Amino acid sequence: MVSAAVPAFGDRNLFFAWSTYTTDYGTYAKWYDEEHIPQVMDAPGMVGAQRFLIADTKPLPGVRSLDFGHLALYEMDGSAQGFREEVKRKLISGEMVLPDYMVQPFQALFLKPVSEPFHSDLFADAENLDDRHLFFAWSRHTGDDATFGKWYDEEHIPQIMSAPGMLRAQRFEVSDVKPLPGVKPVDEGHLAIYETAGGLEGFRAEVKRQLISGEMVLPDFMIPPFATMFLKPASPFFLSDRGA
Repeated sequence: MVSAAVPAFGDRNLFFAWSTYTTDYGTYAKWYDEEHIPQVMDAPGMVGAQRFLIADTKPLPGVRSLDFGHLALYEMDGSAQGFREEVKRKLISGEMVLPDYMVQPFQALFLKPVSEPFHSDLFADAENLDDRHLFFAWSRHTGDDATFGKWYDEEHIPQIMSAPGMLRAQRFEVSDVKPLPGVKPVDEGHLAIYETAGGLEGFRAEVKRQLISGEMVLPDFMIPPFATMFLKPASPFFLSDRGA
């Protein structure tokens, strides 16, 4: 049975906020964990939040590796529209103040799900999400979305779910929710998110092995190179009252 510290979702929507800063990391992290995230946690639909940094894991062969800086990941149950309106209200009212050491504009992204989540047995036994690591794989394709989605859900994700440490995988696309004012929206296409328990080296090695061996074949309708990102946790998973 999944722990109460690992929330379940009916309709998991996401907000990514990437940022860079000019102060020392300790000051930045303290502000984020003790001031900024608590302010956002009462926004409509909020379930949890966590901070991530680019991992030391070597990129997979042939991909375009992205680095937008520090990532704050906010997870909501249901549309992110209410979240957006509340964050916008706090910013405009001055209730939420961003320190001068934050480099603007931020890069940000609202995402909506286009698949059900895939859970491993390891996910069912997870006590919390504090040590989850992430692999992002953005892609674009030719042809119809149905063929693309069928391949992803029935072939590609099941192959990757066998990799060491896999917890959960899910597919997303850019949401219809309007970006927050003053941010630089990111759109690299369809995004598959893979979450692992612990480090990413075993995950990377298994995906690379499957690709090199020919066990994993990417269809001709996939447009290379894919944009990817390996991420390691920089904070615990903060659970909202709604998510608890």
